[in-house]
Amino acid sequence: MENISTRKILSGGIGLFISLYVVNYLTYKLFKTFFTSGILGYASYAFINFVAGYIGLIIGLRASEEVAASVAKSYISDSFGGFSRRELNSNLSCGIKIIDTSSLIDGRILDVAKTKFIEGKFVIPTFVLHELQHIADSQDPLKRVKGRRGLDMLNEMREDKNINIEFIDKDYPKIREVDAKLTALAKEMNAKIITNDFNLNKVAQVQNIQVLNINDLAKSLRPILLPGETMNILIAKEGREKNQGIGYMDDGTMIVVEDAMRLVGTELEVAVTSILQTSSGRMIFARINHERERV
Repeated sequence: MENISTRKILSGGIGLFISLYVVNYLTYKLFKTFFTSGILGYASYAFINFVAGYIGLIIGLRASEEVAASVAKSYISDSFGGFSRRELNSNLSCGIKIIDTSSLIDGRILDVAKTKFIEGKFVIPTFVLHELQHIADSQDPLKRVKGRRGLDMLNEMREDKNINIEFIDKDYPKIREVDAKLTALAKEMNAKIITNDFNLNKVAQVQNIQVLNINDLAKSLRPILLPGETMNILIAKEGREKNQGIGYMDDGTMIVVEDAMRLVGTELEVAVTSILQTSSGRMIFARINHERERV
């Protein structure tokens, strides 16, 4: 009895009372003479009351469960904002990322996908694949190399079993520009766009489409350097100013090294002297670390 809730006792009692009241009222009005004459009449009367009471009790208990479920559903809906089916589908599709041509040509998307920093499904629509093939067939040698590199990236991503990639046969014949097709598809699938294209980035943001920019990711992952820190750098070429040598970090950041003009092709340990942040990127100034040479 301890496990039976007050709600169930109350609802079951109400069902029992109503059913007995209705049955007794009807039987008394319609069959009074039969039920009050002899053993058979009294037995029938008792049996009908038993059956009616049982049915009323069951109906009352089931009604109690349905009301409780309805209240719980209403509470969950109110507590969590009452997600509609459209919003639920939106949440389920938030893991879809559409890769554009510029990201495939860039090539870094392959390494990013392998590291699992970006989760979800990568989608390649047919119009992106066609654009990539068109670039790979270009008469311009540089464009041809870029297009083929993009196709190579696609093949590697497709062959990697740990990367969830899907090619979809989707196009918008009435839309001519690939960027416009990408934004239309992103809206339809409620997906994000992975791109390095500045213009596409801005257009998508205006249309409230989320954009993942590989360049932005690379910038955020750049090592933080402070004046006085040392690193090994290869002097790649001469600088503009007298006696300067130029080197580059792995992320492409240019390092200007003092008194390194004659050391082109040499790997040196340099010490950071200052860092200049500009709108186009970051530039690091350094000097040869002579202190290590003394040691």
